[in-house]
Amino acid sequence: MPLHRVLILLLAILLAFPSAMAVAEDPLRLPDLGSPASETLSVAEERRMGQQLIRQVRLRVPMTDDPELREYIQDLGQRLVSHANTPDMTYEFFVVDSPAINAFAMPGGYIGINRGLIERTQSESELAAVMAHEIAHVSQRHIARRLDDSRGGGLQTLGIILAAILMGTQDADLGSAAAIGGMAGSIQEQLNYSRAHEREADNIGIRILADAGLDPEGMPRFFERLAEATRYQQRPPEFLSTHPVTESRIAESRSRARSYSNASPDESPTYGLIRARLLVQRANEPRDAIRHFQAELDNGADDDNRGFATRFGLALAKIEDEQFEEAREALETLMAEDSERTAYLVALARIHSRQDDLETALETLELGLDLFPGSYTLTLHNARILLRLDRPMDARQLVRRHIQRHGGDAHLHRLHAEAASAAGLSEEAGLAMGEHYYLSGNLPLALDQLDRVANASDADINHRSRAVSRRQDIQRELERERR
Repeated sequence: MPLHRVLILLLAILLAFPSAMAVAEDPLRLPDLGSPASETLSVAEERRMGQQLIRQVRLRVPMTDDPELREYIQDLGQRLVSHANTPDMTYEFFVVDSPAINAFAMPGGYIGINRGLIERTQSESELAAVMAHEIAHVSQRHIARRLDDSRGGGLQTLGIILAAILMGTQDADLGSAAAIGGMAGSIQEQLNYSRAHEREADNIGIRILADAGLDPEGMPRFFERLAEATRYQQRPPEFLSTHPVTESRIAESRSRARSYSNASPDESPTYGLIRARLLVQRANEPRDAIRHFQAELDNGADDDNRGFATRFGLALAKIEDEQFEEAREALETLMAEDSERTAYLVALARIHSRQDDLETALETLELGLDLFPGSYTLTLHNARILLRLDRPMDARQLVRRHIQRHGGDAHLHRLHAEAASAAGLSEEAGLAMGEHYYLSGNLPLALDQLDRVANASDADINHRSRAVSRRQDIQRELERERR
């Protein structure tokens, strides 16, 4: 496919999806692939390409703003990565806020999971199976090999990857997706992994699952159920388009999975709590979710390991329906019978917050941080309550400490900027917003924030020097992209 056709295709996709229109004026910059004479794409080169490509994705693809979901996927991903035997590789996991069933790996270890795929799985081992498969594509450098094999056409390959990701955020049942079904076919023809790569990713993914203490049969079980459920759909989910599932492939993966003995998989209860939250969030009305969870309890769900998640989902639905006392009693019972989990504490704090009892909400979240120091979710919620209580310096200190110890993402840096601004620290707020925009993929806005700090005549010299240094770093990145 000629490069001009790739760019036309990308433009058509951007115009087809309203979510992309907000950044349609942002120039599409694909990474420099280096000299065609190079024989091997290095890990550093692949990572650099991934960093440039992820910026385009962050600008154009809807990301979830749910901190609990983001933290859970990162934790599960790192649990799997610790058994991938790739110490020289780095991985970053993110959740796309889309009902479409899809997951994808990008150059440099960036792995995206659609919300719709999480909702379709029925166990943590099934979800982890998909993630382990994508990790295997990265660890075996399948994407790098495809780029390296097509040095002359590598740029179009990266364009196709971006186009496929944009298409993979769309539900196949939506009209906008159906309208460009023909485009999808030509993209997927270019994007599909080879059968050998898929077999290798299956085999290594199953080994990663087993080594991580999860159920290796989660992979063939999920692939089989997904293929069966979508057998008669005119357009299969994007995941099946890029990862075709055949009966022989399912049988082979099942045979390999059975070679690993794992009678008691170590699955986290958080998986069920996360899926219960998603169901409540996607319900048309809170009463719909209440009826769903109550029906599960009436059918005996409380007698098996789904019980805590089902009761938690019912409590969340009652919070949304403003049945606060019933929800509070249910959550306190769950903590007494199960544990003081982050999800329960956040839900309790939400009840107090909805009732304008911010002090009690703060006490609940602070208890959570005492129990789970370093929790990303609790830090975010805690800082937000502190801001509502007009305690911006406390919120600022909490967020800064988390960023210094554990690193930060776009959400944390934005919260840091809000706290610093509320505390009257405008230059610090500008630096934080610059980092927020940088991590969101919007380098021009990042530079604008840094310019304001660097050019402020009354700015602290340390803030100005930090702004100048960070601006130079970002400008060098932009120059590398333009070469």
